[in-house]
Amino acid sequence: MTEAVIVSQAQVDDLDDLAPMFNEYRQFYRQADDIAACRAFLQARMEAQESLAFIARIDAQAVGFIHLYPGFSSVYLKPIWTMNDLYVRSIARRKGVGFALLDSAKKMAIDSGAIVVKLSTEQRNMAAQKVYESKGYRRDNTFYHYVLPLKDNH
Repeated sequence: MTEAVIVSQAQVDDLDDLAPMFNEYRQFYRQADDIAACRAFLQARMEAQESLAFIARIDAQAVGFIHLYPGFSSVYLKPIWTMNDLYVRSIARRKGVGFALLDSAKKMAIDSGAIVVKLSTEQRNMAAQKVYESKGYRRDNTFYHYVLPLKDNH
């Protein structure tokens, strides 16, 4: 029998579950272990309504999250969402958690009238690329994306 994945929009009350996963996610990208900073960052985004997160649970245990930021397309005059973060704990991988989170994000984006969900991932993260492509995401070969580092913390 497959374990049921329950996805809900994260609220401030979920920060005790969300912050440790966000910290684990950041450590994957070679950032320092700092749960307090992660919690403060997420809480600030939630309270200012600057982002939206969904949290996935199996048997009431937090096992993953997806974090999105709203934006707009100047060309199409429509809202867009940027999926900045997706994380599934190792104990819950290959159980449909990532798919469930991506499906929740897609439904929310459609319901908000958005025309696209954008994301980027490291070139080395082949597992994530396979998941995204299996859910209909396409690699953008039309545009180059640039970054301008403003501080020496990259």
